[in-house]
Amino acid sequence: MSTAGKIIFILGIGRSGSTMLDLMLGSHSQGFSLGEISKLPEIYNRNSNVAELCPKGTFWQDHFSDDDAKQLALGLSGHRLNQLIPLKIDRWLREITGQDAVLNPYTLLLSRIQKPVLIDSSKYPNWVSQRLNAREFRQGHLDAYVIHVVRDGRAVLNSYLRAYPNLTVETVSQRWLNNLEASEKVYGSVAADRRMQVRYEALATNPTNTMQGVCEFLGIRFEPEMLEYWKHDHNYIAGSRSAKALMARYRDQPVPEAMQEIHGSYYSEMDLTIKLDQRWKDELETAKLEQFQQIVGTRNQPFEWS
Repeated sequence: MSTAGKIIFILGIGRSGSTMLDLMLGSHSQGFSLGEISKLPEIYNRNSNVAELCPKGTFWQDHFSDDDAKQLALGLSGHRLNQLIPLKIDRWLREITGQDAVLNPYTLLLSRIQKPVLIDSSKYPNWVSQRLNAREFRQGHLDAYVIHVVRDGRAVLNSYLRAYPNLTVETVSQRWLNNLEASEKVYGSVAADRRMQVRYEALATNPTNTMQGVCEFLGIRFEPEMLEYWKHDHNYIAGSRSAKALMARYRDQPVPEAMQEIHGSYYSEMDLTIKLDQRWKDELETAKLEQFQQIVGTRNQPFEWS
């Protein structure tokens, strides 16, 4: 067993509570929320400045140099490091010559952040699969855990349609179905003692029991204060705007206008608590529900939450 650190990959589709779980784990005394760190290369390449990775606060520039940020951007990008050499050959040459530090971004993150548990909520199956197959995990330098977050597909559909009104029921339903099948494939490839499924609805209705189970799975002590993630400072790269809205409420800051346009007064009026979002029952028309059912068939039945 490696003692270098644990990387927790949250797997699944957006609008399923991945950021909430990420921030709860990031509120643990041993944890740090990376958020959707898959977006780091894009953010860095726009500015080439470590300070822009997370404009709130100075954490990243206090712990990482611009060279570190460049190395992270290269290591997480999945693109050629040398434009004249195919990526697979470049990686192979760096590995056999021992010059592959740039290919070990999580090792660098652990060394700078100095927390033994890092949480990556980038979510998407291709991303998680690529990370798990990277050398720093294949050779046991780091301990990787996968948590598959699932949610009733009807709620996911409604959430996407509310946030992105230009999307169609067919597009979102097929996206949900494709993501589920790809996620289950990745999940099935992980050793049984390194994978866990968490239901959004269980996390929202019984966060204490759910997070006690998650902490036991990860081999860390449950800390009740981690549930109130909005009280903690976070320096994650990117993530759910809904989670940000709750943290803004706690700090007496206004809910962003963009959130109010999408959700109305939902977040500005809600209590500082974890709340199960079942708005799909009131907002999703029967015709859209029927279309979703026609596309996904019985695949949503295990996730239906009454």
